[in-house]
Amino acid sequence: MIRVSKGLKPGDKRFAREYERLKRFWGWRYVSGACWEMNSESCWKGGARVGRDPVNRYDMECVAEIYDRWWETDAEDVDQIRDLIGGRGPLRILEPFCGTGRVLIPLAHDGHELTGLDQAQAMLDRARAKIERLPREVRRRIALAQADVTSEEWPTGFDLLILGGNCLYELSTPEEQEHCLASAARALKPGGYVYLDNDHMEGDLDESWRKPGRETGDSYTCADGTRVEFSGETIWYDAPRRLHRSRRLMAVIRPDGSSAEHEFIVQKHPVSASEVETWLCRHGFTIERQWVTTGRATYWARLSAQTSEQHTAPG
Repeated sequence: MIRVSKGLKPGDKRFAREYERLKRFWGWRYVSGACWEMNSESCWKGGARVGRDPVNRYDMECVAEIYDRWWETDAEDVDQIRDLIGGRGPLRILEPFCGTGRVLIPLAHDGHELTGLDQAQAMLDRARAKIERLPREVRRRIALAQADVTSEEWPTGFDLLILGGNCLYELSTPEEQEHCLASAARALKPGGYVYLDNDHMEGDLDESWRKPGRETGDSYTCADGTRVEFSGETIWYDAPRRLHRSRRLMAVIRPDGSSAEHEFIVQKHPVSASEVETWLCRHGFTIERQWVTTGRATYWARLSAQTSEQHTAPG
């Protein structure tokens, strides 16, 4: 149980309005005085408390633009994937967490057939806008679908599955993260490969994740002049289990001066390299190549034919 002072108590002008919002979307319960509490064992999924907030922070046009223009600019992983594929191909490739198409579009240019999954429609809309500008023969090799990869079945029959862009950090528990590796095994053909690229944290939750107080984040200006400002604060953590929960704040200021504020409760579980290696082995993968540096771990692993048959066997 998390218990904090939120500065709201009966008699305050904001109390009635805020009480319903805090109770309905965040799961907070008023205790007494200015004290509120939230059950720390509430259901968490995809990094956010289920039913807590009506807005997916990635499913907003301005955030999708920021993600595409400032956060999705690296190409080193694309070059690495191309090197690992080598002369194989054309391949059927599945990319869950595909975002705005940074990885799948260049691979489609190479002649491979790509399927991208993402939960955020705004991300997929931005990817589609870029795909529409491609030559027809490249467009025909790309399919996009909106899907919650933590609860929906993944399509099957792929030669390669890409879990890149630090995607495991978008999930809130080790159970969800391992579920993605199990889903990858079911989605691949016998002998198929998974490319997994993610940050890693060993031991207890790093001290930098435990800092109290509100921290001001970055500010971005979109093409239409909309300004987006980020900030956040830690509200709970479990250091031995490497679980971290924060309140994320996002202010959107439009060119006409109108503004809106969004608040999200987000949980993260920074994975360790040993966890990822254990999950890969448990679900039938053999790690053929790996690159583990301070803070980053990348794996190229092959699914055994026997394991693939077990994952797809009826019953």
